[in-house]
Amino acid sequence: MMNLHELRRQHEEISLSARQLAQAITDDRQPQGVARLRWQLARQLIAHLALEDRILYPALQRAADPLTRERATLLQKETGALADRFSVYMAAWSDDRISSQWSDFCAETRLILTALSDRIDRENRALYPLADTAAADASRLARRA
Repeated sequence: MMNLHELRRQHEEISLSARQLAQAITDDRQPQGVARLRWQLARQLIAHLALEDRILYPALQRAADPLTRERATLLQKETGALADRFSVYMAAWSDDRISSQWSDFCAETRLILTALSDRIDRENRALYPLADTAAADASRLARRA
């Protein structure tokens, strides 16, 4: 099982970057730091989602407990498209396009940040406690063996 403490720490880091970007887009004129904030969030998010989507979710979907497998599968279906959606968002908004379509960029950024916040909240409330339980169960089974 993955280091859940590290994943939780990454959620805090990503949330901070998302709040900073959300604050930056409240300005009617494009602040200089928007590109830096976007790319900072992108680096954090891409690395984090890769760990969750390629390691954590599959591990939980192989858990001994059928309820754990079912809940992990459902959560991934409900939140799993964020990586692709974020990649499309990043590719669609060049610095030039951001400058020329600032209000549209702000609107789309708010949507993506809302989806990100929702995923983090759901994982903190549902996925990580599920992973904690699965890790404890696996540890107990290993001690018995």
